[in-house]
Amino acid sequence: MATTALTTERRPATVSYAARARWATVKIETDTAIYVGRLYVPETKKRVSDVLSDERQFLSLTEVTVNHTTEVEPFVAINKNYVRTLRVVHEGDVEPVAPRRFS
Repeated sequence: MATTALTTERRPATVSYAARARWATVKIETDTAIYVGRLYVPETKKRVSDVLSDERQFLSLTEVTVNHTTEVEPFVAINKNYVRTLRVVHEGDVEPVAPRRFS
């Protein structure tokens, strides 16, 4: 009786484009407000400073608090021309925090 060996071909795990990108929590100061939120850093950008200096006019933040309030805004777009300072609070999260429900 002959035995047939079953072989399984293992493919390297492919990681999607979005999974290779990361999120950074940033604190942005403008003349009128302070924003703390999550900034998406795509794979094509290596650093937060690359996102700040790219050709887009706005920074898109999610899960944002404004002026140290407890209320969380789901999305805020900030015109780069009004940014006085940007500080990275935490960097390197591959996936965003679980979405929150807003009432």
